Amino acid sequence: MQRIAIVCCYFGSLPNYFSLWLKSCAANPTIDWLFFTDQTVENLPENVHLHHTTLDAVADLARARTGFSTLVLPTPYKLCDYKVMYGEIFQDYLKDYDFWGYCDFDMLFGDLRKFLPPERLDHFDKIFAMGHLSLYRNTPECNARYRLPGGKFSCREVMENPVNYAFDEWRGIYRIYKENHLPMFDEALFADLTCNRKRFSLQKRTSDRYPAPAPDYPHQLFYWENGHVLRAFLTPEKKILTDEFAYIHFFKRRFPTPDRATEQAEAIFCTPKGFLPKEPGILPTEKEIRQLNPYPGALYEKIEFKIRRKILKYRNHRIFAGRKAQSPKRQTGKI
Repeated sequence: MQRIAIVCCYFGSLPNYFSLWLKSCAANPTIDWLFFTDQTVENLPENVHLHHTTLDAVADLARARTGFSTLVLPTPYKLCDYKVMYGEIFQDYLKDYDFWGYCDFDMLFGDLRKFLPPERLDHFDKIFAMGHLSLYRNTPECNARYRLPGGKFSCREVMENPVNYAFDEWRGIYRIYKENHLPMFDEALFADLTCNRKRFSLQKRTSDRYPAPAPDYPHQLFYWENGHVLRAFLTPEKKILTDEFAYIHFFKRRFPTPDRATEQAEAIFCTPKGFLPKEPGILPTEKEIRQLNPYPGALYEKIEFKIRRKILKYRNHRIFAGRKAQSPKRQTGKI
């Protein structure tokens, strides 16, 4: 079995449902999480390894390992751009692993090994496309691929500017792998929830250049059960079917702090209003699907989507690099 480590950095107060995140890590005992933080955390699962550090210390390590003395790291959020460089930055911690990856904290993991069969790990150097979870083959060649041309921005531009470039996703490493015809598995086997609706529905892609997400349904309910991320949904014939995902990503949604009963439950409903205990082994009912993730209607969601999208676009304009930033035509080969 190929060894996998997922690097995760978090500085500042942890999410209030961090205990559920840890619970989903513990349910994947053959994968290690290397957790770099300035927080004090106790009672971690055996496969979550705490490394107490600071943002400034990570910045110094990044400059030393990448060789870019001008690298800037003004805020923890800027780390999103550097996730693709973790293979080099944290190389001393990753030497015993065949694959390394990165992840977010606004998510719950399902049965990851089910979606990472040996033949997939043998064939691809990068697995998954998104910044909330991606894996890379742990070789010097693969770890340095962020330096290749092909992305919308060069890695030098990304490192020297304090704004966020989303270099860990479409405009960065994904585009580099595509443009250089590198082996990447990019099927969307995860539940990536849109932030443009209150209801839990899957993020749609705006271009057919990107992998299509799973089908979305008006009446659907997501839940975590004994290490699996599942969805129950109603068909037009009113039948209840289920499918499974590698993980569910909540896209920075805020939830009430889970109570102790939820933290200890074998199964958990994931709803727009928070997390609730679920009776394990029992298929959700039609009533639960409709009530816990209510569908307000197509017209309501069309208006809601437009409003939320405008708000998100305004916020992103203040945080991310704009359209006038460097284009691929200005790049001049490997750095």
